[in-house]
Amino acid sequence: MAKSIFITGAASGIGLAAAKHFVQQGYSVGMADINLASLNEVTANWNTDNISLYQLDVCYFEQVTQAIADFCAQNNNCLSVLLNSAGILTIGTFENISNEQHLRTINVNVNGTINTSQAALPFLKNNQTSIIINMSSASSDYGVPELASYSASKFAVKGLTEALEIELAPYGIKVCDVLPPFIATNMLITQQNTAKVLTKLGRHLAVEEVVEVIEKQVSKPKTHRTVGMLYGVLHLLSKISPAYINRLFMKILSR
Repeated sequence: MAKSIFITGAASGIGLAAAKHFVQQGYSVGMADINLASLNEVTANWNTDNISLYQLDVCYFEQVTQAIADFCAQNNNCLSVLLNSAGILTIGTFENISNEQHLRTINVNVNGTINTSQAALPFLKNNQTSIIINMSSASSDYGVPELASYSASKFAVKGLTEALEIELAPYGIKVCDVLPPFIATNMLITQQNTAKVLTKLGRHLAVEEVVEVIEKQVSKPKTHRTVGMLYGVLHLLSKISPAYINRLFMKILSR
């Protein structure tokens, strides 16, 4: 049976890099994004035999259900991998970000992940082995000032991953996430503001490094996988150090 993967947020950043990788690996790739024009533009020179493009706002369950069902109908009603890559953030102080934007961040990052996972579940069950990969973040280790609602959303994604990893195991479905630090994608580059944490830690990793970890999750799923050696060490330390030390570290980075 041919392998298939459905990727949200596929018009740019991590989602686009992942789509390129899995097309090269011979997968049937469903690429979904809120911006169909961008999807068409970035794939203009691709061999379109193995890709399907979908304009999709992950916040709307009916749209999600229709797109995933259409893609899976082309793949024997099966799905090998769901990659939940769609995500947004707005950098700024909590009080200066509009309530509408805070809620939009939660809606896309959390509700969008729930929507796609539920819609894909029947087709993941039809596959002999299947995987859900969620994009969490280094900001799920400790809440990051000036990224409050984004951090909250990634805490939620991590919790959802841990719950579903146990709950869906009887169906042969692996559930895992990828935790990158701050990556130099358009989502960050186009921000009007920057957070002090970003200034101090920098944005040194490329999307290709994230894709390498995504590939590891496909071949050998692990509940949580970090990206980059430095953050991997910091992540481990955050698990064994007292909570007040983690808070102090974040406070220093945020000055």
